[in-house]
Amino acid sequence: MYLPKKQGIQKTRILDKIYTKGPISRIDISKELSITPATVSEITNNLIKENHIHELGEDEKYSKPGRKKILLAISPYHNYFIGVELSDNFLSFCLSDNLGTIIEQQIIYHNNWDYQEKLTDTFFLNKLNQFIEQCTEYNPVAIGIAIPGHYDPVNRTIKTNNPFWQTFPLKNIVDSINLPIYLKNNVKCMAIAERLFGDDIQDKNFIFLHVRRGMFCTYMYNGEIYAENNHLIGEIGHTVINPNGELCECGKRGCLQTYTSESWMIKKANLIYENVPHTFLKQLASEKKQIDINTLIKAYQLGDEGSITIINQAIYYFSIAINNLLMVMDSDIVYIHSELLSEPELADLLIKYIDDNASLLNLQHPKQRIFKPYNEINGALGACGLCISETL
Repeated sequence: MYLPKKQGIQKTRILDKIYTKGPISRIDISKELSITPATVSEITNNLIKENHIHELGEDEKYSKPGRKKILLAISPYHNYFIGVELSDNFLSFCLSDNLGTIIEQQIIYHNNWDYQEKLTDTFFLNKLNQFIEQCTEYNPVAIGIAIPGHYDPVNRTIKTNNPFWQTFPLKNIVDSINLPIYLKNNVKCMAIAERLFGDDIQDKNFIFLHVRRGMFCTYMYNGEIYAENNHLIGEIGHTVINPNGELCECGKRGCLQTYTSESWMIKKANLIYENVPHTFLKQLASEKKQIDINTLIKAYQLGDEGSITIINQAIYYFSIAINNLLMVMDSDIVYIHSELLSEPELADLLIKYIDDNASLLNLQHPKQRIFKPYNEINGALGACGLCISETL
């Protein structure tokens, strides 16, 4: 249905409000968006006819005399989207409806030392086309790709320090697929999905921290990713946490990622493997290239001194970084997405370190810390969220 430009913008704003604050009534939408009740009614009635939203019934919490408010919510099966994440350790694919319910999914694992030989554009396209074929009956309307870096739309490349991803031929992939394709940094995708699909979707300001091979931080402020076009914003891994620390690949010393990123933690575990005769790491891996973050966690739990030092140091410096962020960002919630911190005892240690260092005359407002359960499909689901955000 054709809409004048102004009404199209209003429709987008109304849909976004129902996503992030629904179930919500027409009158509350009108008040929050400063759109006349008549316009809200006209647009929402059309959205109901399109099966994009539906009425849930009366708001039982509304106790004032008179007619009760009728609540509106997003309808789940209006559209379907395919999400993909490119990663050093896996490719993940999922199909979701427009409420983020995963209907189909596939994860293809590869070892972090051989992905550069296996992961070609031909291989990726074959797997993507197979997944699209698997989802044909749902008629997906768009594809989102969560990438390990920032998307350069001019050159259609990934901006990153990783030489492999710098030269990964995204252009070939985009040109080979007939569906609309949207690309964005993987952590920004996950933040978008958290805003649209999360358990606490009341459109609060939040920080989303992701720790894996590298590190990234996304700040969702007033419903938008903060400083979207400045690629330096969010590179928390390259903030200096110890000026006398090790030399980072960025040229500075003591960057946070030299302590807390998985790649640096594994690098230090490899040194222990090579130089410490009686480390538990040798019982858990027959050669050093087999060491991953789970190996390091197991060695930690077994009491391996070197592994304990690596992990405790990583969590301690990460806690300092989080406290620093909370002093400069207006955030209600901090989401932490990390395989390392999926272990309850390590998550508890992080909370302890944060609380131990959060003094500032006891004036620092307590924040809700949520450990987002780590799952390899989260980036792909985030890419579905990106599709919804772009097609609203």
